[in-house]
Amino acid sequence: MFADFYKFINDLAAAINGEYKAIKFYTELAAIAPCKEAREFIIYARDDEKKHYQMFCRLYLELTGRHPVVAEPHIQMPDFCTGVMESVNDELEAADMYRGMLLSTTNIAIRDIMFEAMTDELEHATRFTFVYSMADCHVDECEVD
Repeated sequence: MFADFYKFINDLAAAINGEYKAIKFYTELAAIAPCKEAREFIIYARDDEKKHYQMFCRLYLELTGRHPVVAEPHIQMPDFCTGVMESVNDELEAADMYRGMLLSTTNIAIRDIMFEAMTDELEHATRFTFVYSMADCHVDECEVD
């Protein structure tokens, strides 16, 4: 059912903590949003993260028989634009991880959970990119390799 059960469980525990941190971060980010539209996009993503957190916690309990250990994250809120850009990167990293988890199991119900979370994360990255442009954030310098 899993390519590597223990890796999946470790990734699931990391995903649970990542979703919990995102909930906290987006709550704070929404509070400093410069306009109603940006705040609504952030709250939309935060509410999806709550859904993922609950789905992942249930899955963890079903697979291990234990509740996951969730660490209280330390949130250091940067300025709004930096927070939004960090959110884009975090969402894309999560989508990539969830794709790997999806592909590591043959269980259809688990694949469906991971697919939903993966596609939601990609949508959030798109929304945060829009918020970044809507808030008139500018990149002063781009590094060239």
